[in-house]
Amino acid sequence: MGPFDRFNDRAKRVLALAQDEAIRFNHNYIGVEHLLLGLIREGEGVAAHVLDSLGVQLTKARTAVEFIVGRGDSTTAPSEITLSPRTKRVIELAIEEAGKLRHSYVGTEHLLLGIVREGEGVASGILESLGVALEKVREQVIASLGQDRGGGDARRHAVAAADFAKAAQSSMPLDRLDTGARRALARAYWEAGRANEDEVMPHHLLLALVANEEAWIRRVLAQVHVEPADLAARIDTAAPPRQGPRPPATTESRALLGVLTRAASLASERNCALIRNEHMLQAIAAYDGVAARVLNDIGATPQRLREIIDRMNG
Repeated sequence: MGPFDRFNDRAKRVLALAQDEAIRFNHNYIGVEHLLLGLIREGEGVAAHVLDSLGVQLTKARTAVEFIVGRGDSTTAPSEITLSPRTKRVIELAIEEAGKLRHSYVGTEHLLLGIVREGEGVASGILESLGVALEKVREQVIASLGQDRGGGDARRHAVAAADFAKAAQSSMPLDRLDTGARRALARAYWEAGRANEDEVMPHHLLLALVANEEAWIRRVLAQVHVEPADLAARIDTAAPPRQGPRPPATTESRALLGVLTRAASLASERNCALIRNEHMLQAIAAYDGVAARVLNDIGATPQRLREIIDRMNG
């Protein structure tokens, strides 16, 4: 039996709408963000009703997707669009959720529960940035199904990604960030929330760069003989999560603004129209704080990073 054999008609329609959203953004994959947009657009299933009741609107969600992921460079034929690894994982979780609820089918409600349970994708960040807590989404879905799973599996809490509208109105040079840099910045908000911090600091941005696991960051760290996981552990040790309740909101710190301003200057020096992750990494290393100290301790000084990146760029 294939993974989609148990999908009901609404769930299958969501997949078709998700593919349509991927095409709209010129993406050659169906990400969890496209799946969320598909759930909203479907309009009739449990997931659509829950999201609507929580104030999640299609236009705002699309704006958030464009902010984090951006648009692709070229169109892709529908036959060439594939599911991203994270989307495949969400589908696996949706099937598990259906099983735990003793449902013989997989519907839109299970797909939404899968997104919530996965908790780290762009879709989760979008919901949080719109003021919708993932725990609340889950509660609403379960309530809609008339089920109470009290005492079930430990629930995975995701934390806020960027408050996109607020960030866009700030002094951050967001319009100059390329797609990868925007994704890293959104992840930095997630990292700050994970640490129960009310401000996004440069070390949260550094954690985001490491978490993205792009090939270039691995190549850079290999030059200073450090694994990404080791660097992340060093950052967490230097700046452990804050104890206590989670702050109601997460905003950018002055230090983060300073790093992004410096990154913009570095991009201009290199005649780059857009700020890339490599510019942000060099800016973090040059800005006094936890992140810079951790980088310095492993030998990743501003000068050393510049030499490594210049050599990589030829």
